[in-house]
Amino acid sequence: MSLTQTMEQIKANLPFTTENLDDPNLPRETLPARRGRKARAIDQMKTLKRDYRQGLLQSAIFIVTTGSEKDAAAKLATEKFGCFSANPNDFYEQLANRIPEALWKGKESMVNLFDVIGRHLYDMAVDLDLNEYDQLIFKQEHYVSIKTREDLVSLLKKAINAQVGAEIVGIQAVTSIVDTAIEKGHTKIATPIVLATDDEKLALDLETSLRRLKPRGVFLVVAGKGTKNLRAVPGVVSLKEPNEETVEKALEQIWGTAKGDRTNG
Repeated sequence: MSLTQTMEQIKANLPFTTENLDDPNLPRETLPARRGRKARAIDQMKTLKRDYRQGLLQSAIFIVTTGSEKDAAAKLATEKFGCFSANPNDFYEQLANRIPEALWKGKESMVNLFDVIGRHLYDMAVDLDLNEYDQLIFKQEHYVSIKTREDLVSLLKKAINAQVGAEIVGIQAVTSIVDTAIEKGHTKIATPIVLATDDEKLALDLETSLRRLKPRGVFLVVAGKGTKNLRAVPGVVSLKEPNEETVEKALEQIWGTAKGDRTNG
């Protein structure tokens, strides 16, 4: 189904999922039927949301934004021009939250730590309906000293991006905007999602890995000051001073390119 068709079914189904079964003004005789209808609606909504999420992914234009003015550019894109936004660190942060501090700060071996990480990674993959992915395996290069939670997040980012693929961030990002997109009634042909990060390595990983999801497009935007490595990326969009005019022009450039090539490479 198209996004529009899925949205129509969501709108038709939604009132039944929130029906107040305890409303005293409704006849008690119909309560069993209303309970059944609500249960079916809730179950159907799960399927519809999965379909809608898949539609969002297919229409996604990932705008990986970095540089000294990334926050200003991201704010303008979302508040003035209707882009969605997601934190590309969320997946790693959420995974880190599942790992007991005593495990990574204690005397457990790195092999045991990776075994636990792998189990939690599996649970998160299931939540994202990701049935197939490369398993996380401990390698000697991952043997590092972990003293803080930031160290753990850094290790997770390095290992997952190298073995599983940074594109999992894109799946997480699309999942995170589903409810917001439904509230907005979003059914447009393109779903622009801003992923703002200070991490140059993550930005470069996302710029290449997100293409594996075959979205409508993937673009790297450098707002303000950025390194030579970032500016050397083919097709990079530069924003020296983000303001409404320059951000609008950048988005028009991105949209024009995305219309010409669905996967942008």
